[in-house]
Amino acid sequence: MGVKSVLPQLSFAMEPMPALASQPLKPPDLPPGWQATGNVLGGVDLYVPDPRHIRRYVAVGASVLAVMAGWKALATRPTVLRGSAPVWLAITFMLFLFALWCAFADERWQIASNYLGHRLSIGRYVRASQYRDAELEIVCRRDARGKPYYRLYAIVNDRPHFLIDRDEKALHLLAAFISFYTGWPIRPGFRL
Repeated sequence: MGVKSVLPQLSFAMEPMPALASQPLKPPDLPPGWQATGNVLGGVDLYVPDPRHIRRYVAVGASVLAVMAGWKALATRPTVLRGSAPVWLAITFMLFLFALWCAFADERWQIASNYLGHRLSIGRYVRASQYRDAELEIVCRRDARGKPYYRLYAIVNDRPHFLIDRDEKALHLLAAFISFYTGWPIRPGFRL
């Protein structure tokens, strides 16, 4: 008789509550400027759009500086501002690479259940990283002047993998968003 009275209670307790089951969980907010779109894995793709085309203006500025530095290197071969032409050619090359980076670089994040993919590409050159079975950790460090800066890491098999650095608030929002879709825990506290 005692068994019969317990079984109906167990079956009732295991049913989901109608109010909670009908409302889907809302993902955490993203940091300002970030956008998310759905993907085929059931997760999201993250990126930071450039609506005012600031990167294009920076690329044009760096290109102009690269042309000026290259012209200076070729016009005055022996010495250029107490330096040599190879130094100015190196500066030209670095400015040119920076201009290419600003004009054509694309960074995307793909997030799904137990998966985080980071893709950085410039034209055909692609650098991609994929992480599974990880934890997230926000680490606070200090620069030479003692000013703190924050980084987000994916910890896989007790090895940290750098993901991104931003301000503290943005990293907390981003870590909560990634954790929501991957199911990965966020390690408590900061590591210095």
